[in-house]
Amino acid sequence: MIARLEARFERWRRPVGLALAPAAALVVWWLPLPGLAVPAHKLAALMTLAIILWVSEAIPMAATSLLVPALCIVFGVGAVPAVLAPFASSITFLFIGSFLLGLALQKHGLDRRLALRLLSLPGVTHSAFTVMAALGVLTALLSMWMSNTGTTAVMLPLALGVMQTCPELGRDLRARENLILLIAFAASVGGLATPVGTPPNLIALAALREHAGISLTFVQWMQLALPLSLLMLAWLLWLLRPPAGINLGRADDLRRRFRDQLAALGPWRRGEIHVAGALAAAIFLWVFPGMSELLGFGGNPLTGWIRRHFPEDIIGLLAGLLLLVWPTDFKRWTFTLEWHEAVKIDWGTILLFAGGLSLGAQIFQTGLARAIGEGVGALLGQPDLWTLVAVAIILSIALSEAASNTASAAIMAPMMIAVALAAGVNPIPVALACTLACSFGFLLPVSTGPNAQAYATQQVRLLTMMRQGLWLDLVGAVVIWLVVRFLAPLYGWT
Repeated sequence: MIARLEARFERWRRPVGLALAPAAALVVWWLPLPGLAVPAHKLAALMTLAIILWVSEAIPMAATSLLVPALCIVFGVGAVPAVLAPFASSITFLFIGSFLLGLALQKHGLDRRLALRLLSLPGVTHSAFTVMAALGVLTALLSMWMSNTGTTAVMLPLALGVMQTCPELGRDLRARENLILLIAFAASVGGLATPVGTPPNLIALAALREHAGISLTFVQWMQLALPLSLLMLAWLLWLLRPPAGINLGRADDLRRRFRDQLAALGPWRRGEIHVAGALAAAIFLWVFPGMSELLGFGGNPLTGWIRRHFPEDIIGLLAGLLLLVWPTDFKRWTFTLEWHEAVKIDWGTILLFAGGLSLGAQIFQTGLARAIGEGVGALLGQPDLWTLVAVAIILSIALSEAASNTASAAIMAPMMIAVALAAGVNPIPVALACTLACSFGFLLPVSTGPNAQAYATQQVRLLTMMRQGLWLDLVGAVVIWLVVRFLAPLYGWT
């Protein structure tokens, strides 16, 4: 019955959204909104249009991200330079670079080699739990540097292969479902840990920079998000542990099978070495300056030189471009990453990200942000910081069940920063909690890309996904609040 209801919801979501979006926008357009300037009033109508179109996906989300800024210009909400400038935000280019790196990882099979190397280590094949834990940990690690959807696309075939290699694991319904869900959920949880792990993270950084004048470094993000990611991964491994009594056979035999698959890949190819080198260089440049400061030697010449010549936003782009000019075969004139391959990165998500930045900029420039902030503050009775953090988490998780994580962050991050500023509290904890919560929403296949991929394997029942996803959402909401509540004051973000 639930599957039929979900199918009916999916069938009607787009046509209803296509009809409702302009109707609701017109209602807001003609509705008296005292205290709002004319540009802010018009923007409120266009925001209504954007939110409904994003949530319903009545038209491609990237198209909405281009349509609404264009309408802002047509209806006089803002001038062309002000409306379109966010599309050239430096963080947009960090986005592009991280996508290029992820594409190269998949193209050359470095991700699969790492997975088989991990599975063939001593002790990993000791039990069904250790095998599943290894797959879950590797999924989370890869998704720190690749898109969640790309990571899931790599790891799900490996998980299905493990079930074929270990028939008893595949025959047990609960173990099979838990393994598939572990891959999908771990991809989303791992993406929390770094700014480049998932698009909502970069949306938060850009929104804080543009609307609150606050710049957080790569390491500052990880100081808060990495502990959260590790806690949620630990909860996932316990929640989705295999049933007791599954016998995988002799550990040595199973390990030998994985080693044979690894040997079949042959020695490291030149492309794999290039990708590993570019990724290692990017991670070093992202992490070294912040770690130097944490360890008390941030004033060394190397740290200063890196900060001057390699701003964080440009590192990912340079690493991706390096692969486009690093030859793998001079005679054949082939490169680690070819341009016809590079154009296949997710440009739709990039446009969605940029459109969200544009809309967020107009929210602040027209004064609509201040009005929203004051309205929410009055509704909540001038909330304190931690109440506002809780509200941001709940609203973001609820929205991300129906809309994509990126669309949810594009809507929520600017609005919650505006509410925090109007309430006179530090916007950093609010923005981070809101954005981290946007990467949750594990209830349905439509909630996240990894969820959809897991459900598409036809190995997971919808009720199982909903039950386990609900547990993850509930525990996640509490853990996000606790992590932000106890770590933000340590870093002076209160």
